[in-house]
Amino acid sequence: MKIEVEDISPVMKRLTIEVPEEEVKALVDDYYRELKKEVAIEGFRKGKVPENVLRQRFGKRVMSDVAKNLMEKTYPQAIKEKGYKPISSPDIDIKQCEEGSPFVYTALVQIKPVIDVKGYRGMECKEVTVEVADEDVEKSLEQLRQSYGEFHEVDREARKGDMVVVDVELSCGGEKLEGGAKGYRFVLGESARFPEFDTATEGLKSGDTTSFTKSFPEGYHDKLVAGKEVEFHITVKSVKEKVLPALDDEFAKTVGFNSLEELKNRVKEEILRAKEKVEKDRIKSEIMDKLIEENSFELPPSLVDNYFRQIVSNIMEGIRKGVVDPAQQPLTPEEFKARYMGVAEKQARGDIILDAIAEKENIEVTDEEVEALIKDMAERRGESPEELRENILKAGIMDAIIDGMRREKVFDFLLKGGNQ
Repeated sequence: MKIEVEDISPVMKRLTIEVPEEEVKALVDDYYRELKKEVAIEGFRKGKVPENVLRQRFGKRVMSDVAKNLMEKTYPQAIKEKGYKPISSPDIDIKQCEEGSPFVYTALVQIKPVIDVKGYRGMECKEVTVEVADEDVEKSLEQLRQSYGEFHEVDREARKGDMVVVDVELSCGGEKLEGGAKGYRFVLGESARFPEFDTATEGLKSGDTTSFTKSFPEGYHDKLVAGKEVEFHITVKSVKEKVLPALDDEFAKTVGFNSLEELKNRVKEEILRAKEKVEKDRIKSEIMDKLIEENSFELPPSLVDNYFRQIVSNIMEGIRKGVVDPAQQPLTPEEFKARYMGVAEKQARGDIILDAIAEKENIEVTDEEVEALIKDMAERRGESPEELRENILKAGIMDAIIDGMRREKVFDFLLKGGNQ
């Protein structure tokens, strides 16, 4: 096999790969030999079809299969021989594929840049120090307590924090509209679809009626009310007050702990962990800004695209789970791409720098460290380590987890001054 390399850029190479005629002929002969055993053509017995007939009937298919076979075999060999680390599938262009000639094709490859990282030894990094105040623990406990509150019906006027259950009818210009709702419920001051519900129902009690008018723009997503001035007719069906559980040992047992003291300790640990992560992330960002500024190199476009797609996927998943409000992303597609492409490029540069440091300093992740992480993740999720490991392997994300662990170890190394 003959390999020629055209250096288009430090991260893009065009390989011209030539497979000798003898190797092509041997593979072609193998294909026709197998084909002859299997094919039945009218006028010939199975296994007795003349080779010239087979070539006439199946020549294009055979050469297509031969080309695919040769590329699957020779491309990985060529990459390994040249020591490249492709970050995407190559763009293939077949130059010559015919019997009696060498097989020639080109592969345009985008590769991971090879860099010699500067400026990471002896970096001045602030120590990660955080504290958890009693007020932090009390606030978290109250939030937990609120999440376990139950709503009980009361015979009084609705006030903020109450759940209000209403029937809603819609009209426009005196004509009734389809839609509306039976038993629509919301927490006053917190979760109504429109703020007008809060204003209209505060101070009302079961059996009271009220109404309000709301104008909708032409482009509103609900075509039923788009471009209309709609009257909302409301009948209050019930008012419910939130009753909170006592913060005691019994409550602690409800949420899976033996005592209130044990619950408080766990809450404190989680707050400490979260604060340490925030502070560490801030310091990590400062470190990466310095390293990116000091180490300039070209990025493969497909690598940045991969990071951008992951960012988009994360945002879409956040919207699906209700964690991200699409209203907080009021960007045109062009603005969205301009904003997050920059984020993707920074992430890609940062990971390449961290990976280069890991390789240079022989920083690796041990099997024991992977198992410890899985055990910790499983404990916090309420799963068994075996079940979580199986899910990770099924999802094909074990390598990504190990990469993330290695980069965290690099940060720990840098926080200690990179061994000066």
